[in-house]
Amino acid sequence: MNGFFFFFGSLLLASSTAAFAAETCNPDSFSNPDLITCGQQTFEKVDAVLNEQYKKALASLAPADRKQLIDVQKKWVRFKDAYCEDIYQSALPGAEAPIERLGCLVQTTNARLGELVALQTGVMIDGFYKAASVMAGENREKGMVASIERLGGAELDDPLWTQYVDGHCEMSERVFREDIANCAMRMRFQLPLNR
Repeated sequence: MNGFFFFFGSLLLASSTAAFAAETCNPDSFSNPDLITCGQQTFEKVDAVLNEQYKKALASLAPADRKQLIDVQKKWVRFKDAYCEDIYQSALPGAEAPIERLGCLVQTTNARLGELVALQTGVMIDGFYKAASVMAGENREKGMVASIERLGGAELDDPLWTQYVDGHCEMSERVFREDIANCAMRMRFQLPLNR
């Protein structure tokens, strides 16, 4: 008899899990449950692409750079989780808190994805330097410094962020000769603006 209940319970759990997984995103709806479903599915897609690019980046780097990338990726994960949790907590008790968190996860993961692609290709895909160049105007040399500082925004006083940025920008300087301070401002520019 216990075997029957175990089998029936397993069957019930499997069917409820399948029903939950079968939820589809309704992009035309602005209800919180639909926004959460769409946000979760978007995050899962971006996260899957990030994981693929991370593996490709690891395979393309020299052993010393691989070790540093693993360390930087761990620091990024800790930062992302804490940063998006802060955004979630600041939106509580509002019903939009899960939506804010998912939006942060998507944007932060997408920014990291861009960094991983850049490590493999050498092409910065975030548009930061292009925007700074446009803002610089005719006096490009003098204007570029001011534009980069303005786009970078205020410094983020977060030890997890600092650890992640320091590690990544050190790699970026070594691989691309990107100025460490500019790299940090470029990365700050990509963060969700909820703070």
